[in-house]
Amino acid sequence: MEQTVGMSDRGVLIVGGDGRLRRELVARLQEAATVTRVAVVDGCDGLEQALADAQVLVHLERQACPHPDQQVLAEETARLVDAAGAAAIDHVVVLSSAVVYGAWPDNPVPLTEDLAVRPNPGADFALRNVDIERRWATWVEGGEGRALATLRPALVVGDEAEQWLAVAVRAVTRWGIGEGDAPTQFVHVDDVAGAVATAVERRLDGVYNVAPDEWLGGEEVQVLTGTPLRPPVPPVLAGALARWCWSRGLGGVSPEMVPYATHPWVVASDRLQAEGWKPEHSCAETLVEAYPATPWTRFAASTRRVLSLGGGATVVLGVPAAAVVLLRRRRRRHRR
Repeated sequence: MEQTVGMSDRGVLIVGGDGRLRRELVARLQEAATVTRVAVVDGCDGLEQALADAQVLVHLERQACPHPDQQVLAEETARLVDAAGAAAIDHVVVLSSAVVYGAWPDNPVPLTEDLAVRPNPGADFALRNVDIERRWATWVEGGEGRALATLRPALVVGDEAEQWLAVAVRAVTRWGIGEGDAPTQFVHVDDVAGAVATAVERRLDGVYNVAPDEWLGGEEVQVLTGTPLRPPVPPVLAGALARWCWSRGLGGVSPEMVPYATHPWVVASDRLQAEGWKPEHSCAETLVEAYPATPWTRFAASTRRVLSLGGGATVVLGVPAAAVVLLRRRRRRHRR
């Protein structure tokens, strides 16, 4: 599908993406003084012709992981990069993710753009974004006068197409996994659209984090989203339980999401704000808007705490029991 708005000799082509993020971005680019023509292409159909009429490419591909065929996605990205190299594109804006930094216990708080990427092993979404960034870095080095802006937003909420990662991380915290107060950072999808528009208008070149100035502790997130507070499960035990349940199709959460709910990976956006971008939503406002009020949030804070401690006792007692069951089954398997 291709949508065209306006006419100009300085066109912008948006590839991929869907939902509120893309709609908001198109609307903002329509109002930009430096942009008077916008085209949108889904997939690679009609890609070459659309590239012939553009000078700026925005890569919004945001496939949720796990995806049934990672190789197909990699091939589509390679085709897009090659096509951009053969066209008159001189500026590319790539929407990556802050997950590429990885979630590690020794991460500084917050992370800045000059730090190396360290994606967690097995985290498909992070590894895929690292691969996309690497392919576009090769493109920018392959020609003079090219500029590449790589945007790394925190957990995006406010759009179902973008919110899957935040939902996955929150599912981990519902298990009680994590340190209990590990910092978490949410950015509104409209602010992400504004960041992409800023990168296009100002022809930014380099890596830019996209996030509010603040972040939330684990208890704050649970209170704002109406999740009963729970004592944290030790990360080693949590990871073992997650792998066991996931491998047997018993539900729970994907094991690679455990570090992202356990260790810090919040980012600083000073570099992007110095270019004129400002978040319109705070971290707390973004989270409250994304997750409507639940019956739990109607209780007084003191009542929620009492009920949480009662529920937490179940978790504390239940997890060791589950660990014993797993250990017994493993011993039986070895005896056989």
